Amino acid sequence: MRSANKRTPAASIGKVLSLIICFPLGLYVMWTRTRWPRSLKTLVSTVAALILVAILMPMTNPPEREIGGVRLVGADVETDVLGPEAPADREIVEIYAPRRTAIIVEATPTPAPVMVYCNNGGQHYHSEGCTYVKEHTPTVTLKRALEAGYTKCPYCNAPEAIY
Repeated sequence: MRSANKRTPAASIGKVLSLIICFPLGLYVMWTRTRWPRSLKTLVSTVAALILVAILMPMTNPPEREIGGVRLVGADVETDVLGPEAPADREIVEIYAPRRTAIIVEATPTPAPVMVYCNNGGQHYHSEGCTYVKEHTPTVTLKRALEAGYTKCPYCNAPEAIY
């Protein structure tokens, strides 16, 4: 009879094969079921990680653009276009392109937030003149009141939600 503490060569070979064939399972078995030194386990795990990175790294690079094609020469409106020659029987088409077009962009001012009043524990938001607004009623923006679940007061002239 063999002792339970003795390791057979077949068991070690099986663990090494599991590392090679199915490395995630093999790494788990190596870390949990072997008595290999920690430095060896770390080395094997590092090598497996490097191999995995080497396999996946080319998949993350975008494809390279081919060199060639049409090349524009010059910086003014009248430029030469160098490229493959057009067929002789092709119709010549004149294209109108304005020389310079000014684009004017004006910043639009950010509108001031609409403020409403919301009572703690209430269901509705109110305008300033509503009878439900007291001195201690908190003021919030309409957007925050709607996000908190408040609805428009049916009795006062509270602002509407704008979407």
